[in-house]
Amino acid sequence: MDFGWANRWFASGDGLSERSRVERRRLLAAAVLAPFLAAAPLGRAARQRFVDYPFRLGVSSGCPTATSVVLWTRLCADPLHGGGIEDQRIKLNWEVADDERFAVVRQRGEWYTSSDLAHSAHVEVSGLAPNRPYWYRFFVGDAVSPTGRTRTLPSAQEPASSARFATASCQHFEQGYFHAYRGLIADEPQFLVFLGDSIYESSWGDDPVRSHAGGVTRSLDAYRNRHAQYRCDPDLAAAHASFPWIVTVDDHEVENDWAGDLSQHLDPQFALRKAAGLQAFFEHMPLPLRVLGKGAALELHKSWDIGRLARINLLDTRQFRDPQPCPRPGISGANTVSDEDCPARNGEGRTLLGARQQRWLESQLARSPAAWNVLAQPTLFSPLRQPRDGVTNHYTETWDGYPRARQQVIDTIVRQRVKNPLILGGDVHCTYAMDVREQPENDSSRTIATEFTGTSVTSEGFPQTTVDRFLAANPHARFANSEDHGYLLFDLSEARAAVRLRTVASVKERDASLSTRASFVVEAGRPGVVVA
Repeated sequence: MDFGWANRWFASGDGLSERSRVERRRLLAAAVLAPFLAAAPLGRAARQRFVDYPFRLGVSSGCPTATSVVLWTRLCADPLHGGGIEDQRIKLNWEVADDERFAVVRQRGEWYTSSDLAHSAHVEVSGLAPNRPYWYRFFVGDAVSPTGRTRTLPSAQEPASSARFATASCQHFEQGYFHAYRGLIADEPQFLVFLGDSIYESSWGDDPVRSHAGGVTRSLDAYRNRHAQYRCDPDLAAAHASFPWIVTVDDHEVENDWAGDLSQHLDPQFALRKAAGLQAFFEHMPLPLRVLGKGAALELHKSWDIGRLARINLLDTRQFRDPQPCPRPGISGANTVSDEDCPARNGEGRTLLGARQQRWLESQLARSPAAWNVLAQPTLFSPLRQPRDGVTNHYTETWDGYPRARQQVIDTIVRQRVKNPLILGGDVHCTYAMDVREQPENDSSRTIATEFTGTSVTSEGFPQTTVDRFLAANPHARFANSEDHGYLLFDLSEARAAVRLRTVASVKERDASLSTRASFVVEAGRPGVVVA
């Protein structure tokens, strides 16, 4: 494995403080040593006494296939102060069973944790049976983790007649409680697709109900503590332990509105901050080690097949994008602009996915045998015209900042005659149900796909009066709601996709009730939203 990228990147420490150089060395060690953490011990692993229960962050599973799943935990006895685990290699044991009492244990194994990855475990368990639940747990010394429940996907040889999954995004700890996850657990999805903003690096918003520990996150230690604080939320921890998660990253795991290698505030040390944020994200998610395997970026784009019923293509619209066009003076990042003031918005060659990911997506769509083809990505895909004072404006953080890149995806869908495309998003703290046009800015163009962009778990959005004004200018948008928070629940069959917007009565009240705010249907072979 070539780690030349890491040596070159971390060696260029010009202009950095000694503290920053130390941080670079820590990140380099994690990148180089990660592939070997699960291997046979290089020496005797430490027998450790813990200052508190070492599984305080719970357990999680993710990346399910028909025969495998990734199991996660992190040894963390002091979540807000670096974990409270000594700088030693520590052996974990794990087991997977057919039942929650572990009467029939199917597999056992060991994992050697290291401080290089915050004593996190990323166990890839293979050889499982398709389309069934499993239970799992970890051991270290005399401590036993909570029991987690996971599930494998149907195989291609065992066609699925139906599938249930959910999407969620944007969970700001300070702005509300995470009790929407209680409803999601009760809804029993086969898996959750989480579309970014798993933490927030800073504090903002009205009427907070609780507080971040520490200020704005910049260092690896600070990002680790922030993830740990979120993971201590009992509703979030329960959701991670109840079903497998498929995850991608957006901006707040690092910094608001960052794009590729560029900081919103043009920070000359942003490469270091970005590496720290992405590493901490990896350390706290059920992702396999190979996600760290190439370059300084995380390899998050991947497809999952639910038998022959659906293919879910997970995309990353943050790490490889070009900077947003026409930013406000003195900074980078999002802006709201008109075409007259910002001709660069329609410039040739601007990318949101990067060339490599775009080619991968095209190949996945071209070869898909699935009845439904899902593009799951972090942000709003369709245009959202924002009229103001007689001028039409566009928000450049979404695909509206990259209309040529959007058209490239649409052209692929049309050219490959992709069956029943669904485009799913998050990020904008508002639920939108939209018809995707072959020519997105042409209201008379035919509908070729259907989009559902979900609300936030807690994060504040526009006032509903503003969203209603947007709706009037966007006839392809069939529904919009910015006041309610929760998740989208999808039930797929060969004949239709049924979608429910599940929301809590209030994110400010810990035990507020949950209900279905709206329902939609997409009929197979007939793209476009039907409000049920």
